[in-house]
Amino acid sequence: MIAIIVYCLLMLVVFIYNSRGDNYTFFKAKGKISWMISGLSLYMFYLSADQGQFLMGLISEHGMSGLWMVWAGIIGSFVVPIVFAPLWQKFDFITDNQFLLFRFPGRSGRILHVFRAIYVGGLVVALSLCFHLIGFSRILEVFFNIDGSMAIYFSAAVLVLFAFKNVFEFKLKMDAFHAILFFLSLLIILYFVGSQMSGFQDIFSFFDNPDKRLIFPKYENQGAWFSLFVFLGIQWWSCYLFDGGGPEMSRFTSVKDKKNAMWTGLLPIGISFIIGFLVIGHILILLGFTNQSSNPELQYVESVFNIVPDAFHGLIFLGFFGMFITTADSLLNWGASFLTIDVYKGYLNANLDNRNLKFVSYGTMVLLSLLSMIFALNIDSLQSLVKITFSIAAGVAPVYILRWIWFRINAWSQLSAMFSSAIFTLIYPYCHKYLPLAEFPESESRVIVVTMLTSFIWILVTFLTPNQSEEVKMKMLPIIESRLMFFKRFIVSISLGVSLLFLTILIWYLLLNC
Repeated sequence: MIAIIVYCLLMLVVFIYNSRGDNYTFFKAKGKISWMISGLSLYMFYLSADQGQFLMGLISEHGMSGLWMVWAGIIGSFVVPIVFAPLWQKFDFITDNQFLLFRFPGRSGRILHVFRAIYVGGLVVALSLCFHLIGFSRILEVFFNIDGSMAIYFSAAVLVLFAFKNVFEFKLKMDAFHAILFFLSLLIILYFVGSQMSGFQDIFSFFDNPDKRLIFPKYENQGAWFSLFVFLGIQWWSCYLFDGGGPEMSRFTSVKDKKNAMWTGLLPIGISFIIGFLVIGHILILLGFTNQSSNPELQYVESVFNIVPDAFHGLIFLGFFGMFITTADSLLNWGASFLTIDVYKGYLNANLDNRNLKFVSYGTMVLLSLLSMIFALNIDSLQSLVKITFSIAAGVAPVYILRWIWFRINAWSQLSAMFSSAIFTLIYPYCHKYLPLAEFPESESRVIVVTMLTSFIWILVTFLTPNQSEEVKMKMLPIIESRLMFFKRFIVSISLGVSLLFLTILIWYLLLNC
């Protein structure tokens, strides 16, 4: 508990110091930040306190082949650092939503700008925060031995409290500090989990059912092969592959040049590649020690605290908390910037002074925290929430990529894609049993159908609405330099992603069959 008390005192000092910041530093770095700090912040944003819970539930239910849901994202992992990070660094936006006013001219651009600010800044951010609230609430539930609902209330209260220190420039430095806490706690967990092993083969004691040891599903398991096809053939580009807008953009613009922006994006990939083997490895060991009859997501937290001695529980808790608060803070800051800068100041009160703007920012963060708490109280499974999130994004991601080089795409294209994916996601569960894909898993089938329908809608809308390509071309070509250069970087990025995926699978294949 001493570690937790010291941490709380440190945060209190930061709260007081940050109270003197203005609205510009609230959402954007005032000076230029080292790419190392910005990259560590981005790595911590990609992490979450529920990471171990989610992976343990996934492996417990589907075995190693279930990890394709995660591994498929490696294919496009280099696209943002190599292709888009240098492009974002050229802008001086406070929010990535301001890019819409630059890219899409006229009234339609303003409509898309305000709609996305409310839709993403409110609903999508709250839904994303809900995922992290659930994960951290389970840690509170085990650590303090409290009821699950009460743990969610406490998690939301912590989120509201930390909103008062959520000044972007300080946040980046605190993220780097939380990264150190995370690495330290992970080393402690790995050491004590490893000490439970009697030999190397204990890593694989979970695989009493040999089917769960397989990286590729058995030939006759058509449902698993269908899921694999969706993950590798559709999901990675339809749902995963965005252009680095969102919380990532602010990291790219906080460094001094394009090269540093690229290193900011590459650092998390390198760390994740190494840490990923350690995370999955210790989860496999824990699965071999635990009873599979209970909730495996919650059981991850229980197993960690049972194995690690009491003297280190405070540090382990802070490691989990660091993962939670850095990601949650980033989402809060992102959502509040949309609602405050793009909506309130942009359309409702352009003359709002810095002092009052800060109060509006705090208010929007509190609102988002409460909304995410309501969502969290009504969702049980992290897997189901992840799959819903994928479906909402299905078919939309290509618009975000293509809008940089296909100048015929207009504001109505992106708006129709966002509407379509959300509507089709909500409708699909009622239609699944009537479709030809009814024999396959609903979540994966939904990704296919929503991607196809959403893509058809936004492409149709693109050609039915006014052509603004000449006006857009004059703005965008100086930014991207040339379409040929864009394509070259994109192909290099995908090639690197495929190579990293192949290396990851090869290493796991050798480990599982040694």
